[in-house]
Amino acid sequence: MRKFLALALIFWASALPSRADTALHSLWELHGKHNTVYLLGSIHVLRPGDYPLAPAVLQAYANAKSLLMEINLGEIDSEQVQSEMLSSAMLPEGKTLPGVLGSRRYSHATSLAHDVGVELSTFDQFAPWFAAEAISQLQLMELGFQPQSGVEMYFLERARSDGKSIAGLETVHDQIALFEGLSMDAQAEYLVSSLEQARELPKQVDDMVHAWQRGDTAWFDSQLTSEFGRDPVLYQSLLAARNRKWIPKIEALLNDDKNYLVIVGTGHLVGRNSVIELLKKDGVGATQR
Repeated sequence: MRKFLALALIFWASALPSRADTALHSLWELHGKHNTVYLLGSIHVLRPGDYPLAPAVLQAYANAKSLLMEINLGEIDSEQVQSEMLSSAMLPEGKTLPGVLGSRRYSHATSLAHDVGVELSTFDQFAPWFAAEAISQLQLMELGFQPQSGVEMYFLERARSDGKSIAGLETVHDQIALFEGLSMDAQAEYLVSSLEQARELPKQVDDMVHAWQRGDTAWFDSQLTSEFGRDPVLYQSLLAARNRKWIPKIEALLNDDKNYLVIVGTGHLVGRNSVIELLKKDGVGATQR
């Protein structure tokens, strides 16, 4: 269960690497005086058949001396992190998912979950945000996506083998706090909304793959606008606020003399208030490759 909690926590918002080079990728270059910082969009789960990654992506890794991700996945297995994640995923004593959602929403959510082969009662002791993430994760696994095959895990293992330094833009605690900061009602609406879209997930995933292969930032921007337009608070907490916190850290890398590969969800790199847009506002040009 703890391993599953870890895998579920690190899923959300991104794009899929493709097997061969195309005109553009979810890959951008930033140039400092003495170095290059590569920003790579990612999805955190992949199918084994999605490898090998595009040559441009592999070359960016080869050129980099250090790897940064949203969080350092090498820390996921620590007992302290696992304990914090488990505690966050569980509802407080005396609370249950039916009670948090209320009878009408819980009945609706149960029906929606059943339509995609999931018994919602399995998650009755879990926070709504975790139930939403876990159900999406289960669906993706049924479609052949494997967290251990994700692009971050792929480069984490390579970096370890190659002796490259590894770090995170934020901590696991930071990511947990994002969900814990949402009210129970906001979490409940997030769960219901996620389940309402669950039937479309197989098609959405395929569309996402094709968009990534085309380097189609407009497609991702449109998806984000549609998803988060329903809940501006969620957009601010899960994307915009985090982007702003990352900017000083990314810009500081440009003062170094070694190259970096920074991997984040593609949703952070496209559209309004994206990392790319915020960098440009600070006078830092980013070129899509």
